[in-house]
Amino acid sequence: MLSVSRRELKFLMGCDRAAALQAELCSLLGTDTYSQGGYYTVRSLYFDSWRDKDFTQKYDGVENRRKIRLRVYTAAQESAKFEIKEKIGACQKKDSLLVDKKHAQAFIRGEYAGLLDYEEPVAHRLFGLMTLGAYRPAAVIEYERRAYMYDAFSTRITFDQNVKSCEYFYDIFSEEMPFVPVLSGQVILEVKFSGVLLESIKSILGKYHLTNVSVSKYGIGRPIGAHYIL
Repeated sequence: MLSVSRRELKFLMGCDRAAALQAELCSLLGTDTYSQGGYYTVRSLYFDSWRDKDFTQKYDGVENRRKIRLRVYTAAQESAKFEIKEKIGACQKKDSLLVDKKHAQAFIRGEYAGLLDYEEPVAHRLFGLMTLGAYRPAAVIEYERRAYMYDAFSTRITFDQNVKSCEYFYDIFSEEMPFVPVLSGQVILEVKFSGVLLESIKSILGKYHLTNVSVSKYGIGRPIGAHYIL
């Protein structure tokens, strides 16, 4: 089990400005393993309760809320990460459980008993949340990510672009997902850190006069659902 807790700031940028910011960050920060060749793919299946509690709480601005997702980076993977991401005040906490493909495919079908095969506490918590909340698959969101890292204060800066979604087909291991674009021409910048943000990074970001926004890839990735829910 992996558990991470840190602050998270989000911004929207045009592609040209994002490329300029990346060029500046390259001189200060290293890229993560996946980003060494440029952008890499992130694909997540988000689950929600039968009354779409997590989705509506995001739009209602509820201070403490959660998202539950199953994540892969390529369709050919033999495993996936099952995650609970929670917003607690100004902090974001994420607990991750690595599951094998067979279990992941069962979870996609709404069969959660396989979580009890894992000893990690997060697995049992997921089982309780998924069954008592009647969670079911809600949307698959995919995007391209480039990530920069700095060891001090667990600093991580990510750029996400070409966000697309599918709200009716949930097999994240499929090579032919029927995606539709939901965010084009803009990049989501996320700045994540524990404790304080380094002054050198603050200085670079300050040049771009960015405004912190509450943008959620899961939120924008459910345009059909939003029509009936909100």
